Amino acid sequence: MTGAAQAAPSADPWARMAAEDLRALAWLHESERSPQVLAALHANGFPGTLTLLAADDLWLRGMQAALAAIFNAYCGGAPQPASLPASSEDDLAADFAAIYLTHALRASPHESVWRDEDHLMLQEPTFAVRAFYRRHGVQAANWRRLADDHLATELEFTALLLEQGELREAARFLKTHLLTWLPAFAARVSQRAATPFYATLAGMTLAACQNCAARLPSVAAIPPVVAADENCKINS
Repeated sequence: MTGAAQAAPSADPWARMAAEDLRALAWLHESERSPQVLAALHANGFPGTLTLLAADDLWLRGMQAALAAIFNAYCGGAPQPASLPASSEDDLAADFAAIYLTHALRASPHESVWRDEDHLMLQEPTFAVRAFYRRHGVQAANWRRLADDHLATELEFTALLLEQGELREAARFLKTHLLTWLPAFAARVSQRAATPFYATLAGMTLAACQNCAARLPSVAAIPPVVAADENCKINS
């Protein structure tokens, strides 16, 4: 995200760690990552380093298994315990393309496709998200590459609000936007993805966002008519 000078960092350690979690997940959704990079994540303890998921969370354990299999296939040394077969580099690339580029899985990472009545990109939901960003003095860094309502962009914005200590606004954004469509996206990707990594990433992202929302203040969602008005100030 880019924009005006940022507020002072949050003094809440949980909010800062939750923001780091969401940024890590955004990074995985925004671009294709090589098997070697995914293996390095496993070697560094990911996803066990995430604050928003408990050690016994089923999605977290699924990701650990998926990354362990990739680590065994692409890194030397003694194999680590793995309960899943490794996905090939081609399989991972094909899955990324099917989800984020060609939409072959019919599981768009854009809010507008899920919430627009004609299931089109760059419709009213996109501009409502953009208005929310502008109310906080920021904008998507490169909306032509990743639209305002792309999953990675929405995760980055939520992380920014947490970092700034804007916990009520983070809760409102999750309730008004991200969590209105992420459950459907995660369900479809987890059912249709060919690789355990991408199937699990979708479910793990949903679980992390739901757990984040559960820790935040209770707020009302912004009504759709108001959501697209960038001049509206929400005080409740």
